Amino acid sequence: MRSAGIVRIRELTLRPFRNFAAIRLSFAADHVLIFGPNGRGKSNILEAISYLSIGKSVRGAKDQHVVPHGEDFFDIRALCTDGRQDQQVRVFYNKKEGKKAFVDASPLPRVSELLGTFRTVHFSPEDVSLVLRFPAQRRRLLDILISQSSAAYLRCMQRYYRVLAQRNHLLRAAKRSGHGFVDSQVIEPWNAQLVDLGAQLRLHRLETLDALRAPFLGYYGRFALAGEEVAVVYQGTKEQGLEALRAELSEALSRRREQETQIGHTLCGPHRDDLKFTLDEEPAEVYASEGQLRTVLISWKLAEARYMEEQTGRQPVLLLDDAFSELDSGRIGELLDIVGEFEQVIATTPQEPNARQEARFESVDLQK
Repeated sequence: MRSAGIVRIRELTLRPFRNFAAIRLSFAADHVLIFGPNGRGKSNILEAISYLSIGKSVRGAKDQHVVPHGEDFFDIRALCTDGRQDQQVRVFYNKKEGKKAFVDASPLPRVSELLGTFRTVHFSPEDVSLVLRFPAQRRRLLDILISQSSAAYLRCMQRYYRVLAQRNHLLRAAKRSGHGFVDSQVIEPWNAQLVDLGAQLRLHRLETLDALRAPFLGYYGRFALAGEEVAVVYQGTKEQGLEALRAELSEALSRRREQETQIGHTLCGPHRDDLKFTLDEEPAEVYASEGQLRTVLISWKLAEARYMEEQTGRQPVLLLDDAFSELDSGRIGELLDIVGEFEQVIATTPQEPNARQEARFESVDLQK
């Protein structure tokens, strides 16, 4: 189990970031609802908070794309607390020097070391289409979650992608040469590393999915109509134990070597796996309504928060970007009840808060 880390954010300063030249927000209350018309930057605030936990844009944007027009840097600072002491967390990016992360003004050796310091779980309406419809985004969903809970997984994943890049380089070179094959003595050392690291990644993902399944199904059951059945399945392997996973991946690499050489990249491994959501045994991205898709992803995010709490001993900050839209009155009421079960929740909405929301949140008007 990793260090418990920081669990609350009390103040956020952006100077600048996306559409904000400068803004400072206080989160004295544990449940805060930021409201204002679309275009005011509500989503950008939650994105900035996520930067402090994973070191990059949770929306997949490149660092240079979140720099405001006319500037050459962004600066995100926050005052956080673990209940005993305060800490300053900062992410700074400059187009010339790149990105740096700081804790209490001390630079971290690598930005990735922020992972596990300040943890968040982020829901965005953009994710409903991206995550539920594209395999790469679903893999990223799982990787971000596990990396915030396990430094070993993050290191393994970083090593895996370095090995994958080297192996792909050899395959591309073989394709360009026209010989149609790769020297076994050259590629086998890379195969061995890819098999070992890939099996570890798959095992960790499978174990994480097993732990997530019960809370995911439980939360969806609180939202869903009677009789609706949701499920999540890991696709890419049929094995479970580490040795079996190694043997399976090794066999797959051998079997597809000729095809990989023709194409010029690696065709099997955790970088090609998928996480599939189903509703009543049908693919959710094909058959579910917009409200059902949103409910699937909200339920998954709530399960992520519980998983992270179980792994670290502390709840992450729950960030809900426009989560109440596209939900009927009953599901909104259930989500508001669930919000009360979490320690810190920062949410956004384009409308002024109604009475039910005001009972759960302290409101922050972004127009002021």
